[in-house]
Amino acid sequence: MCTGAEVLLVGSTLLGTGAAVHQAQTQSNYNNYLAAQAAADAKAEKGAAEVEAERIRKAGKQQRAEAIAALAASGVDVNSGTALKIDQRIARDSEEDAVLTLTGGSDRALRLEAEAQGSRQAASRAQAAGYVSAAGNLLQGGYKLANGWKKAGGGG
Repeated sequence: MCTGAEVLLVGSTLLGTGAAVHQAQTQSNYNNYLAAQAAADAKAEKGAAEVEAERIRKAGKQQRAEAIAALAASGVDVNSGTALKIDQRIARDSEEDAVLTLTGGSDRALRLEAEAQGSRQAASRAQAAGYVSAAGNLLQGGYKLANGWKKAGGGG
């Protein structure tokens, strides 16, 4: 028959074990949420860079068309070396800006993906630590219960 102290010890052990499991699950869920948010941010960052790069390319085409029109209006042969160099320079500069925008967006997306991976790993570690803590609570409670039982003369 269990004494009141033994019942309290068992209850305390079970409560501590349940709390450890709950805390582990809560921390794991939170870290998984952070991972999902970082992954979504990475995707959005990459998409925003692609949209911005396309905007830069369109602006470059517009600038090229305006430059050619201005040269033609001023009487310059648009097929001359100078006109072609201006056109090529505008095209090269706008493409360089677009590529730099894509590269920057890709770099930011990679950092966010790394953050997401770190959060997923933290979720896994939190869950494992909680289960280890829960097992420790059970073992400690079992030890205290057995030790108290032996002191009370039940152990032989």
